[in-house]
Parts: sequence; C-alpha cells; structure tokens
Amino acid sequence: MRTIVSGRPRSVRGTAARTGAAAVLATVLAGGTVLLSAPAASASDSVRSAKLRVNAPAAVGGAGQPVEFTETITNTGSRATSFGLALSTTSDLGTPAYGIAMEVRDRKTGKWRPIPLDSGVHDGKVIHSAYLPVDVNIPARGSVTVQLRIGAPMGRPHNGASNGWTQSIDLRSAVAAPGSWVRMDEVTKTIKVQSIAPSLSRVPSTAVAGGAPIEFDAVLKNPTPSNYVNLANALFVDPHATVQVRRPNGTWTTLKKVSDGIPGDLPGVYLQGRDSSLRANSTTTVRVRVSYDASTPLGPTAIGRCVFVNEPPTRPFRGTTNCVKGATVQIVAPGSKGSKGTKNSKGQPPAKAAPVGK
Repeated sequence: MRTIVSGRPRSVRGTAARTGAAAVLATVLAGGTVLLSAPAASASDSVRSAKLRVNAPAAVGGAGQPVEFTETITNTGSRATSFGLALSTTSDLGTPAYGIAMEVRDRKTGKWRPIPLDSGVHDGKVIHSAYLPVDVNIPARGSVTVQLRIGAPMGRPHNGASNGWTQSIDLRSAVAAPGSWVRMDEVTKTIKVQSIAPSLSRVPSTAVAGGAPIEFDAVLKNPTPSNYVNLANALFVDPHATVQVRRPNGTWTTLKKVSDGIPGDLPGVYLQGRDSSLRANSTTTVRVRVSYDASTPLGPTAIGRCVFVNEPPTRPFRGTTNCVKGATVQIVAPGSKGSKGTKNSKGQPPAKAAPVGK
C-alpha cells in the first residue's frame, strides 16, 4: 500500500548498535559479509555444525499484521549443542521508522513477543537486524523449529507512516553457535509487500440536486496473507451530500461527515468506523447511497475513495494511506435529461467506476 501524501519519503534514522558479538554478527550479516572470529578454527568447532531451513512467507500485507513462518535448525555435528539465529531484513530506502517488525513464539508460554531490531542504512537500503538465541540444546542429528512472524507495519498502532513504503523485504537468516559467532548456514528469502485495494463499483453517472439518492458499492479487498486492524475505510463527498450505509438488518444509517481541517479538501465519512478490521484473503462490501441537497451546484462532483491504516486518534484521514481513483457524478436539475439518478445519460444501468489506480 503506497502512501500518496505529498512530500519526500521519511528517512530512517539508524539506532545505536548494541554492544556484543551477537549484534555485530547480525549487522555485518545484513551488509552481506560474514564475520569469522578466531575460534572458527578451534577443535571444539569441528564437532559443531548445523543446517538451516527457512519457510518464509511469499508475501506480507503492507501496514498489516505479521505473518507466521518457521525456521528449522538441524544439528549436523557430533555432539549436543545450542545455536542462535542471526536475522536481518533489507528493504527500500522509503521504509519508515518501525516499518519492519518480527516476533518469536516463546517455547515455554506459547505467547508471541516482539524481537528488538537494530536499524540503519547501508548501500541505499534500510537494514533491520537482531540476534536470537535459541534456548534449547539440540542433540546430535536432531532438529528444532523456531516459530516466527514477520510484517511490514509501516509504523506503530495508531501512528502509521503518512509517506513511506517498500516493495519487498529480503530476509536473511543465519545459524551460529554461541561463543564462536561463526555462520554455519545461511538462507535468504525475498518477501513481497502487497496492498489492500479499495474501490467503487457501479456508481451512477448522474444525480439530481434535491432528488432521490444514488446507490453503489464501496469495496475493500485484502488479497494479502496479513490480517488488518485499525482500518479507516473512507469515502469523500461534496459538502452538500448526505451519505448513508445499509446495515446487515437492512436499515440505513446516516454517517457523520468529518473534515481533515485542510481548506478545499472534501469532507469524508467512515464507512465502518475508524477502527475496523479485515481478515487475510477476504473482501468486504458496503452498500452506500448518496443524496445531494437542492443547493448543490450543477455539474460534475467527485466521490473519493481511500483507506487508512493506524490513523492517529486526533488526526482524521492520516496514517498509512491508500487512495484510488474514485468516480465523477454529474449533478443535474430536476426534470433534466438523465435525472433519474439510477441510469446514465444513455438510459443504461449505471456503469462501473473508472479503473482504480494507486
């Protein structure tokens, strides 16, 4: 979901690197280099070796919830030992602060907990890295599977980025033995960052000033594997318009128009409130009707379509933003040609809105 708010993308400020060989390994690993320390040639390491298998997701939803995956460490050495995972992500320079998140499932409690990530910029890319010790002794020829989640939240809850994005995430994972910090195996996976898609369907081409309302559908599709929360599913209309939505019981509810405080911007309405949700690989459709009062100026008027994720509570229509091309409705006087409201100027059923675009 690209942000469309004007202005330059936010730069990502690197945090101070943590001390210790673990953080160094993760940081160097992110830059494409492996740190080899002196103990690499010691006899103790000759019996320690491991292989890594990463079942990373093919995609995540931008500004959505993290997606679960696994990494399996197999101890190919001749004695039982513990290992750690050096994890790093590489994303586009437009990735905002808190744009990438990772979590691990606690083996004892079963609860998910966030993995603190160091961040910085390297070769024109944003790097996030961490070292994750695996708190289990793996027997020789044995394996252990670590449950992880990765996402591209594009900000924090109710504080989403207003101008930041990445097209993909390169996830690099390496297995190492604590004490030596020597990479034993490494896997890199590319994860696409996908968008949810708002649209309008079958918007009539004309409406009568002071006449009957026009009806159409506001569609929000989530083709991604991420669940979404803190969604603001919005419509923008003429100040003279009244917007209603049909509830599951068939009744119509009038929505309150909200201003973003910027002169000249159309007022908006929240079709499902300011904090709706949408599950992965699903679509929600809201039936809408819009009426225009008798004082509405004749001529074309716009219906805008956007969705906002993690909108701040005191700043309407902000957050991680995805707006698409809406529709244009011709406002006509009562009794004029094409004033039925439910048919277009050729007397045909209303056509779909123009193709949407980011």
